[in-house]
Amino acid sequence: MKESFLQKFIVKGAVILLLLSMMSGTVGCGSDLVDAYLGELGIKDSASEGDPDKEGRSSDSSSDVTLFEPLEDLLERAEKDERHDGASASSDASASASSFTAEDSYASQGENADAGSGADSAISASAEGASDSSAMLASKASSAIGEEPADSKFGQLYTEKSAAVGNADDKAAREAIGLTDDGISSKKREQAGRYAFERLTDSGKTLYVEILTILQNQSEGIVVSTTSIDAIEMVFDYVMLDHPEIFYCAAYKYTNYQVGNSTTKIAFSGIYSYGPEEIQRRQNQINDAVNKCLAGAPSSSDEYYAIKYVYEYIITNTDYSPGAEDNQNICSVFLGHSSVCNGYAKATQLLLNRLGIECTLVTGTVHKRDSSSERHAWNLVKCNGQYYYLDVTWGDASYQTVSGESADTSKLPSVNYDYLNVTTAEIAKNHKLPDYIYMPLCNSMTDNYYVREGNYFTSPELSLVKDLFDRGYSEGRNYVTIKCSGDSVYQALFDELITNRKVFGFLQGNPTTIPYTTFEETDTIIFWI
Repeated sequence: MKESFLQKFIVKGAVILLLLSMMSGTVGCGSDLVDAYLGELGIKDSASEGDPDKEGRSSDSSSDVTLFEPLEDLLERAEKDERHDGASASSDASASASSFTAEDSYASQGENADAGSGADSAISASAEGASDSSAMLASKASSAIGEEPADSKFGQLYTEKSAAVGNADDKAAREAIGLTDDGISSKKREQAGRYAFERLTDSGKTLYVEILTILQNQSEGIVVSTTSIDAIEMVFDYVMLDHPEIFYCAAYKYTNYQVGNSTTKIAFSGIYSYGPEEIQRRQNQINDAVNKCLAGAPSSSDEYYAIKYVYEYIITNTDYSPGAEDNQNICSVFLGHSSVCNGYAKATQLLLNRLGIECTLVTGTVHKRDSSSERHAWNLVKCNGQYYYLDVTWGDASYQTVSGESADTSKLPSVNYDYLNVTTAEIAKNHKLPDYIYMPLCNSMTDNYYVREGNYFTSPELSLVKDLFDRGYSEGRNYVTIKCSGDSVYQALFDELITNRKVFGFLQGNPTTIPYTTFEETDTIIFWI
């Protein structure tokens, strides 16, 4: 006999509840748990299959979403959650059937990651010789995925803007926050040029604008122009990649309206960390902090100087602290002055965007010294027409101090420039690029920090090393950094300067020892003068 709608309703609800209870650690099972679950739903009416005028849902709850989600899909989602440690949808029977937590995705990123393990050493003028350096790490640039719009697969699951409105109340709610045809078109023009926005189809851009508008207005229960929860997940991610100023949104939830097994519409809601008054209070403080920073920014048309300024400003005014409050958003940097990689990268993005420089958030993984990996956030920036990668977190000495990357914290420059405007090949030595969005091949060295500052060595030319030391002394620096173009140049200079002790010919004051720090992954040597 064919199962009735209610039988399927109860069985699926019970099975999913049991799954949810196991995932969340809830005690209890069996009929009591099922009864409690059905009672909590408060279902007063349910649609019969094939009746388009009734939508099977509770009177005021989004918990009904999971009731019609195939169990195999939920299991696949749960497995995905486990793989990504909360980076995907998670079920919540009391609030919504599925919510995506942006902060949870990278809640502990950057901690104890290897930012290029520095070897602190010293050589003596009378020493027999220094130990040989270890083998250099080889790397290849990650191949980029194609430029086909990322959401092409959802094409048939998008709806026309007018079709997304199920009734007069839905239409009125959309219009109240500006989601009219004209409003959407205007907002699309405003978003043009943003990195993630431009990777979507036109229908995806419509959904992007809808989600952005909902978040900006701190709205809830707004019907959107797709019947795909996967499209919502992707486009929500893309909105958050482009908009670091949305510091108050921790996640989203949705209500899936269905007739039988067919979704008729989805209502989207943001989950907000603060109320409107607190959001405005924090926004005012952030504005003050941002304006203070931008007041000192260079006015040169050469974008390199603005990028360097922001890189140094964030590092100088922020301490790396895994326990920092609000460390997944910009409040931690601008208000608390301590953060982790997500806060660093979002604050950098916001400042550069305010200066008119294209910059987006990149979230991937980084390699640790124990060969494991963990999630991390950094930036993609366009400088003078060319793309580069930027990792402000790994440029901060306080990160290396807290994460234990250096045995001697006195032998670290306060700002490490190894991650200021680097190529794909360079960043890929210890960062794994994401596969959820297209990343361009960055192969220009024109505006790399070491190239621009004259510290980049393409050959082991000792006369150029002497010039570098002379410049360091004349500028009153306490260290000199040599950045090599590759392993062979690095090894040749290491042998000449350290193993053969020729560095002493470039020092002033006739010292008998010279401390140095090596970063083999990035082919960098720092001498402390």
